[in-house]
Amino acid sequence: MKRDNKGFSLLELLIAVAVLAIVIVPMLRGFVSSYRVNAKSRRLMRATTLAQDEMEIFEKEKLEDLLVMEDTDSSGNKTARYDVTKTPTLKTGADGKQKEHFTYQFKREGVINDRSDDREMFDVVVTLNPTVAPDGATGGAYETANTTDLLIMNSVSGVDSATYIQRIRNEVNANGADEEVYKLYTVRQNPDSATAGSWTASMFGQEMTRRITLKIEQENQAGVMTTVAKIRYDYKTNYANVPNEYREYTTKDKTIFNNAQTLDEEGNPIELKSVYLYYAPRYNDSAMETVVGKHISPDEIVIENKDKLPVNIYIIRQNILDPADDTKKLGVYWDDTTNTMQYNVPDDYEVNVTITEGFGADGMTYGRYFTNLNLGQNPGVFGQGQEAKITLNDCDNPGRIFTENEILEYTGLKALDATEAKDRIYTMETAVYEHGADPAASDPVVRLTGTKIE
Repeated sequence: MKRDNKGFSLLELLIAVAVLAIVIVPMLRGFVSSYRVNAKSRRLMRATTLAQDEMEIFEKEKLEDLLVMEDTDSSGNKTARYDVTKTPTLKTGADGKQKEHFTYQFKREGVINDRSDDREMFDVVVTLNPTVAPDGATGGAYETANTTDLLIMNSVSGVDSATYIQRIRNEVNANGADEEVYKLYTVRQNPDSATAGSWTASMFGQEMTRRITLKIEQENQAGVMTTVAKIRYDYKTNYANVPNEYREYTTKDKTIFNNAQTLDEEGNPIELKSVYLYYAPRYNDSAMETVVGKHISPDEIVIENKDKLPVNIYIIRQNILDPADDTKKLGVYWDDTTNTMQYNVPDDYEVNVTITEGFGADGMTYGRYFTNLNLGQNPGVFGQGQEAKITLNDCDNPGRIFTENEILEYTGLKALDATEAKDRIYTMETAVYEHGADPAASDPVVRLTGTKIE
């Protein structure tokens, strides 16, 4: 049989290759485009998931915790998680006072989406702005909310915070009317040989010392280390006609926080974040001072944080409103000489605050302190009282002595009515960039917005 072994000619081969190229090249372009679209979609999905994870962290954690948040590497070394920039904006509040509101920018570089097998890195920038409303306009709901009140009781969390409010009666601050201890001694009156009469609660108050102790510590309860916060009031009088056995009175420790009883959704103890001490001051009754001949003893407040717990501590003097002008927060006391109620805060009100703390690696105390007491601004001005006397004890170095400026610096002690506002609500913007990109000159891979409420 004759076989035909004739092959393709060169012309036929070229034509076949050309036809194949015409068909395959568009297909390859389609595959490449599809790959690029899929890669971009995967990158956008990873960036979006990363932004959502970051927003969940910011919604859950408090601002003061975010500012000091750390990451631990495989070797156990700790580094700051965020590079933080703090920008002030001066705004006039509802009270007519100008206060600084701070916009925070948190930057985190080289972040990998933990939910992805891909090791692609991103840079994350989170911006918190307290003066802009969700629609981007200034003067909106957020700015209004942040310039009305610096501290609102309804905003205090009962889960990770401890709050103690000393009971106040209508005649708040009046010796003999604001605390149970006065009633205790009133029923134990003794004849006064000097006046041939009975000593009064006001006289007793003039010669009484009062100490309010706030103790924050860790205790071993049934083999579990728990964080507790306790309040105690100690009273002592030197009035000569009070029998020795009645001269001292101490209240029982009142536990205001115990995280063995406050658990998160996973059953773990919730850490203590803040402690609020609202106390009623003992204002000096100048009329009674003339009668008794002695100046009323200053209030004494003792804060002990010897276990070095990172908490925010608020020391807040309670006042009530002037009945003639409810815009004024004033003190009230009974004047025994005129038998009238006096509505004002004496200029000579005094308080001594003693803080016993430990110091961290940053040279600051573990606790951060806030108060509405006078910290040196205009001492003696009506309604403020004299400057509070602050003493700081280093629990690891008892002999260490601090100046007033060092105490204010190391404790972070700030006045609640200072020029810095304590904002409660922020517009939150989370932008995820390609690693190494310049946020000022580059568009983010994804940008999400939300709200953070303190």
